[in-house]
Amino acid sequence: MALLKNSLLVSVWTAASRGLGFARDLLIANKLGASMASDAFFVALMLPNLLRRVLGEGAFNVAFVPLLAKEKAKSTEAAIEFASSAFTWLLLIATALTVAGTLAMPLIVPTLMPGWANEPEKLALTIFLGRLTFPYLALITIAAFLGAMCNTWGKFAAYAMVPALLNISILLCLFALPSTGMDPATAAALSVPLGGIAQAAYMIYSARKLGIRLRLTWPPKKHPKLKTLLLRLGPATLGVGVLQLSLLTDNFIASFLEGTVITYLQMANRFYQLPLSLIGIAVATVLLPHLAGKLGEGKNKDAGDSFIAAFTTCITLSIGAAVGLMFLSYPLFATFFAHGAFTHVAAYATSWAMVGFVAGLPGYIITKVTAPAFFANEDPLTPVKASAISLLVNLVANITCLLVAHQFGVSKWAYVGIALSTALGGYTNAYLQIRWLKQKGFLTINWADLTTSLTKWALLTAAMAATGSLTWLLLPFNSNWVLMGGLAWLALAGSVLGATFIILSETLNLLQIKALLTQLRRRKKVKTTP
Repeated sequence: MALLKNSLLVSVWTAASRGLGFARDLLIANKLGASMASDAFFVALMLPNLLRRVLGEGAFNVAFVPLLAKEKAKSTEAAIEFASSAFTWLLLIATALTVAGTLAMPLIVPTLMPGWANEPEKLALTIFLGRLTFPYLALITIAAFLGAMCNTWGKFAAYAMVPALLNISILLCLFALPSTGMDPATAAALSVPLGGIAQAAYMIYSARKLGIRLRLTWPPKKHPKLKTLLLRLGPATLGVGVLQLSLLTDNFIASFLEGTVITYLQMANRFYQLPLSLIGIAVATVLLPHLAGKLGEGKNKDAGDSFIAAFTTCITLSIGAAVGLMFLSYPLFATFFAHGAFTHVAAYATSWAMVGFVAGLPGYIITKVTAPAFFANEDPLTPVKASAISLLVNLVANITCLLVAHQFGVSKWAYVGIALSTALGGYTNAYLQIRWLKQKGFLTINWADLTTSLTKWALLTAAMAATGSLTWLLLPFNSNWVLMGGLAWLALAGSVLGATFIILSETLNLLQIKALLTQLRRRKKVKTTP
């Protein structure tokens, strides 16, 4: 239950950040719409985030945290010494990459978006915005490293709050800077490094409160564990960053399509990232140091029990989120986003991209649970093999969708096939990781329990799909409704779907909702007892 409570704590802060992120996306859509400027901004924002998944809270932390946990088990001083050495090298690499990437932007953008070769104005704008956003890489690297240390020290809330600072920065800049004559796309891009400064400063403050004081050295010290860290970093990059690489592949293929499909895919992906963050990433943030600690102590049974609890919870929640978002996709975009520069046509197109993405939500969330199990056992190569195969599947499916859409004259819908290809890649990755985790056998897991859950998950999916279909049949959504009408429909449909999910999850014993709430109430009483 401690694992679930910590995951819930991270989810609460993540939800708060995503709430601000939702407001941010509303403002971006209102100011930029689905346009050349929005396409350029989303690609510019993607560029530092790709490397962030390597140097930030993604691959680096997955490789770093198990080693840090072992050093901390020896002593706090040993952990600080190792972290100081790793941080010095990481900061040098991040700074060098930031400078090089900013200077090389005229080469990077055409390489990643080859389909824009005949759109020089869009390329030039993307290069300009990319140079504004790219310094964010060095800043988020600092924040993410200190966040990993705070998590290892058992303080998960600090780093969970960090994304909110970037969202606040984007909101403030988009509200304030256009009034000075700055165009909205430039204001949005400039807000990214400003948010990074706030994130890095906050994590430095949070780490110091815990007594974490890193010592930068020159020349950098070569700690004995650094070689092991570097050997794991390469495999971890592909193992954890497969979703980002899939999105990069999606954008690469989408650049050959006409219109503003990049905006459709990116806006849909942002909605899709909400349940992925709340469920998968929040649990994985807590699960990795937890499993690393248990396996380091030789408690394979405890590690296996924690894995099963996280696995069952994540799949159940992801099914509810996926089915719910499929039925609510167009009403969500029509109600909240179809204002200002973002039209109803753009809302409809984006909703179909989201349907494609969320179809693969359970698959990607599964990998957020299985990958930490491999890394905690110091086996980074197995997730790499699964990720490499899934990326190949995604690429082949993308190209196939593009060719088929062109052959049948429906190229304007090819972007939906791109989203579905990402989902297919996610399920391929999940299947392979589960299969190989079972074969490795380093976690003591009763796999028969998961097999019996398959029927329950199928029933849950079918029941929610039937409920969603019946809701649309009895009360179809009307895009001509005013804002309050759309909100009322979403509240009604969301409540019906949510109630169906909660009742069935509890009845089928997929989620121990009552037990978790009781545990949280007891914890609250203990804290308030004088």
